[in-house]
Amino acid sequence: MKILLTNDDGIAAPGLWAAARALVKLGQVTIVAPAVNHSGYGAALSPTRRVSCFPYRHPDGHPENVAAYGVVATPATCVHVGLGGALGGPFDLVVSGINHGANLGRDVFYSGTVGAALTAHLLGVPAIAISLAVGPGEMAHWETAAWALGETVRLWQATASGALSAGSSPPTLFNINVPNRPLSHLADILVTMPASTSCLTRYRFHVDPQAGDIVVSPSQDDPPAPEPGTDAWAVEMGYVSITPLRAFPNILDVVPGDFSPKYLRLSLPSPVEVEHVFVD
Repeated sequence: MKILLTNDDGIAAPGLWAAARALVKLGQVTIVAPAVNHSGYGAALSPTRRVSCFPYRHPDGHPENVAAYGVVATPATCVHVGLGGALGGPFDLVVSGINHGANLGRDVFYSGTVGAALTAHLLGVPAIAISLAVGPGEMAHWETAAWALGETVRLWQATASGALSAGSSPPTLFNINVPNRPLSHLADILVTMPASTSCLTRYRFHVDPQAGDIVVSPSQDDPPAPEPGTDAWAVEMGYVSITPLRAFPNILDVVPGDFSPKYLRLSLPSPVEVEHVFVD
């Protein structure tokens, strides 16, 4: 199996290399990741016709069967470049992560980690986004997330038998969130739905009249308790959350199945007469 690995934290991020060490046990890994941090870029594509690219070797030891490239571009562009064949391929699976911090609920719309996986999904390639729910000042348990990633890939390989199937065809994009705790302290793995939580409600804005800036500050309101069965609830309870996502038809297909185009006759204003002025 050939795996394309990317992230949004940058080519040197520890979560990326924890993922590489887990995935190299399952196949050949090619890393195409942003040169620097691009968190929060969603599925944005870099507005350029040339992208800088360079080979990368990890200074603390490079796993065998792992080729790595840093790209001066967004996570989605890295996936686009990788799947375009410029740096190898074709690839059987795209993995994005392991992200430093959770990507839960409606925040998947803004996540560069999920945006990279969504790009692969839109290009018809199965994809997994994975994040470790590390809080401020916490030590990151990368080995726990790496284990969860390996287990999810094995479950993905078994989807033909229904392990992660949904309906007649299995989803091809999984968003994984892993509690930041030792592996022995995990509760289990749950297939979940996205919570209604969003980062949009976590901040307040006010103008600093002296500096002329808009100051962004965290909201002091207590967040609502996550709904049972959702990704946020699962992580809070110590479960690894696997949320199947699909761009089509659930997100973009909003018209009824029997929809047909309808022509609307609008009452347009009369053309405005323009007086032409001739200058000798």
